[in-house]
Amino acid sequence: MKKIILGFFGYFLILLAGCMTIPLLLALVYGEGHCARAFVVSILIALVPGILIRLTTHASLSASKLKLRYSYFIVTASWIIASILGALPYVISGSIPDFIDAVFETASGFTTTGSTILPDMDSLPKSILFWRSLTQWLGGMGIIVLFVALLPDFGIKSRNIAGAETPGPTITKISSRFSGTARMLYMAYVVLTVAEVVFLLFGGMSLYDAVNHALTTMATGGYSTHTAGIAYFDSTYITWVFTVFMFLAGTNFNLFFVAFQSGPRKAFSDEEFRFYAVSVLIAIVLIVINLMTQGGYDSFGQALTDSAFQVVTVITTTGYATVDFSLWPAFSQMLLILLMFTGASSSSTAGGIKEIRVLVFIRMIKYEAKRILHTNIVEDIRYNGKKMLPETLTFILTFITTYIITLIAATFLLSLTGAGNLVTNFTAVLTCISNVGPGLDLVGPVCNFSFYSGFAKILLSLVMIAGRLELSTFMLFFTSYFWRPEKV
Repeated sequence: MKKIILGFFGYFLILLAGCMTIPLLLALVYGEGHCARAFVVSILIALVPGILIRLTTHASLSASKLKLRYSYFIVTASWIIASILGALPYVISGSIPDFIDAVFETASGFTTTGSTILPDMDSLPKSILFWRSLTQWLGGMGIIVLFVALLPDFGIKSRNIAGAETPGPTITKISSRFSGTARMLYMAYVVLTVAEVVFLLFGGMSLYDAVNHALTTMATGGYSTHTAGIAYFDSTYITWVFTVFMFLAGTNFNLFFVAFQSGPRKAFSDEEFRFYAVSVLIAIVLIVINLMTQGGYDSFGQALTDSAFQVVTVITTTGYATVDFSLWPAFSQMLLILLMFTGASSSSTAGGIKEIRVLVFIRMIKYEAKRILHTNIVEDIRYNGKKMLPETLTFILTFITTYIITLIAATFLLSLTGAGNLVTNFTAVLTCISNVGPGLDLVGPVCNFSFYSGFAKILLSLVMIAGRLELSTFMLFFTSYFWRPEKV
């Protein structure tokens, strides 16, 4: 069993080293010698152990030998390893000298959170900024899903491993093999990323900025190459391009294939998508009204643009910002905080609780209300016309409960550091567990997380990873059942 797990990590380290060669080439193109050296050293630190592991284990990664519990271990350990090794280019190049800060930035990248400790992006080398964007794109669809897509025959039950990191309570197979599903999902991911690059270029954005922002948009990550973020471009057209592609990134990626194979009407019939679209529309309308009546906006067009952008960037947990929404009226802020909780669709690149869980939870509340009034009522809770199994409903309730408990516990621990106030610390944890990026007050859209202590940054990094892995995958590490096989 140990050889099987080590064999996987050998492949994983080689893959991670391969991903670093892209910013290495960019460093050479832009003449950033110190960054090129940093990437070479980082690549060797990942590549050499990876090759040695593969040469010494010779493990046959048999699907029949690897238990589900080890799949969860592989996924969680892989994300932690990626956050540590991915931080090396920052530290070695001197872009982020402090190692804990670099790990925070990398974890925020791979988990597509978008929270940052960097006060000034414009002064950083282009290759480092590209690596920062690339970590988000790699983490958006899932590092392990990429691994499965590239190496479909490595043997381990790929559905178990990819399922441990894929956002959302369900994974729909759109191919006879899950490796085929992974490749098709990544194909849609790549096509949408390229399409956004083209649209941004039409808006006058440079190729470098267009590629970087397309990577972080489709990952719903929110990293920008400029300190001012999207506001740097000062373009209504570009703002709406981001709004549209963020919305698409928050959609269940399986629906793109449903629309392609059976037509858009079939995709629109999905209850989660309709709930997601209606939630966005209602939130936009309410915030526009609030901004026009209490927010000091005179232009309806500007209020609509700002509202639509901020609603979509928050519900998809992308985390871009064109305005400092922490200065908006309290009603708009509370609505955005609510959207941070809900997140977008399952099997998208977004974080949060997910719309499908929220929708089913609302139906459960409705059912309980009926049952109180009519004790003899017998009614199924359905989703897309199918009866929800009791174990599925229990899992949804458990997830939401675990989410809230983790949010409260992490906020309590963060407050013990003495930094920030209640609003700052609560929204800092909320934005990390939902992988959003900015919070309110001291961690608002125009601020960063640099004032927190090393302990706080490690805590928040772990919260990001836990949120990205849907909590249960990460939380298994802290149960006796996981570490004592005889109990499983």
